[in-house]
Amino acid sequence: MTAREKSKDKPKDSAKERSKERSKPSSKENAKWNASLIGQRLIEGGYLKDDQLEEALKLQRETGLLLGEVCLLKGWLTYDQLKECLPTLRSKLGDKLLALGYITINQLWLALLEQRHSGERLGEILVVRGWVDRAVLESVIK
Repeated sequence: MTAREKSKDKPKDSAKERSKERSKPSSKENAKWNASLIGQRLIEGGYLKDDQLEEALKLQRETGLLLGEVCLLKGWLTYDQLKECLPTLRSKLGDKLLALGYITINQLWLALLEQRHSGERLGEILVVRGWVDRAVLESVIK
């Protein structure tokens, strides 16, 4: 069987299917898009200026930190301001522990950063670091 004959036997992808494949954003493009949306929300909310967003996006690319983390570290935002502009994807456990006064905002952000790199559960990170007692953690989770 020739190569031409073999290709006739294979089902051909439709132009629509090929277009779908090309239009799927990569995870890097998704991160860029999300940062852009959050940045837009921060500007619209009056929390950031255009030049601060540009600097934050540059630092994000250089450091690998999230846009919100960069803005917090630069002192441009408070945690509450950032939380208003973020989709509700942040740690509910972290928010509960913070609201109850068991951890500080710095401890939460350090633990979330560690979680992103290690894949460990947030509660376990907080216990191992000695910031939260396991009994407290279990009572907050229930």
